[in-house]
Amino acid sequence: MNKTVILGIDGWYPQVDGGTNVVLNYRKNLKDWCDCEIIAPSYGKENDAAGEKKYCAGVFHNFSLGVPGLSFRNSMPGADRKLKKFLDEKKPDILHAHSPFAICGYFAKYGKKYGIPVVFTFHTRFKDEFMRVTHSRFATAIMMSVIMRNIKRADYVWSVSESSAQTLREYGYKGEIKVMRNGTDMPVAKAEEVKVLSAELEKEYVISPDERIFMYAGRVVSVKNLAFSFQVVAELKRRGFKCRFFVVGGGDELEEHKKLASKLGVANEVVFTGFIGDRKELRRFYARADLLLFPSTFDTFGLVVQEAASCYTPSFVPEGSCAAELIENDVTGYADKLDVSVWADRIQKIFADDNYKNVCKNCSSLAYTWQDALSAAKVEYERIIAKNSKLHK
Repeated sequence: MNKTVILGIDGWYPQVDGGTNVVLNYRKNLKDWCDCEIIAPSYGKENDAAGEKKYCAGVFHNFSLGVPGLSFRNSMPGADRKLKKFLDEKKPDILHAHSPFAICGYFAKYGKKYGIPVVFTFHTRFKDEFMRVTHSRFATAIMMSVIMRNIKRADYVWSVSESSAQTLREYGYKGEIKVMRNGTDMPVAKAEEVKVLSAELEKEYVISPDERIFMYAGRVVSVKNLAFSFQVVAELKRRGFKCRFFVVGGGDELEEHKKLASKLGVANEVVFTGFIGDRKELRRFYARADLLLFPSTFDTFGLVVQEAASCYTPSFVPEGSCAAELIENDVTGYADKLDVSVWADRIQKIFADDNYKNVCKNCSSLAYTWQDALSAAKVEYERIIAKNSKLHK
């Protein structure tokens, strides 16, 4: 093991999201191929200790500052002398940033000084996220200029889907973009496992055989378009269609979404579980759900679609979304235009159609593993390291 890859990100436990899980699985699946380390901001001693125990051990936590009124931290790797010492000792072959903020800028500066190639992976539609948080076009424009400057300083840029690559082009990036798909750590389940996990959830939540179970997994924030799903559930309830919708996740807007569900008259039908970090516990929801409702056009990759598929649960996603890239309509899942009546009609049709069983069976083919994904990443890493070695010789 003579290669060293350093993974960097600007958020960490307890602010767990798709990006943090990607970094976690990169290290988990690269450790037999190279020395792979994670650099993430500190969220305070108590949270860092909990994260080491509950989420991922052995993380280097760089200096950060709290942001008044917000749950995330302002990562400041440039102000952390111990971080430079850590990198000097590790002598990395590749610095791989998974967010375009402070760590990407820091890697670009360090990489240029010591001749180390920097890779950046684009995970999030940041422009939408900035508008959600700031409600200001001016502030969004300033923040976009900052992250685009950092991204352009990376030597290699990856995206997780064709659609996300197109988004990055729209943001103004003109360089080469390599599409490198993410995987899932959830292998395709055996029939007996699905049966057992489903029974556990049915017992805990007293689920009756005549109600359909829908679910969502991820951050509870407005950009994920959960309000649309609530409206669909409300429309189905109005039509007498019996269902429950499990919202698995936490976030800054959790309480707002609870109020919205109550306002729409579906407080009993929408069940908020809060954040679930235990993968086996999360798998129970995927196993029992009849359908994953994922109306987000914000996400750059449908990781939850793959996770649900590992338990033979198909997804319903918007036409033209990143998640729709994974799905063949009516074969491995469902896609339609974002219209409440259209989705309600389609859902009723899905469960009245015998083809649903075939879709459940077929969707398991979408469970692209992290082993598959990281095999492709290793090939790219090797190519980058070889090119860099030749350049410096």
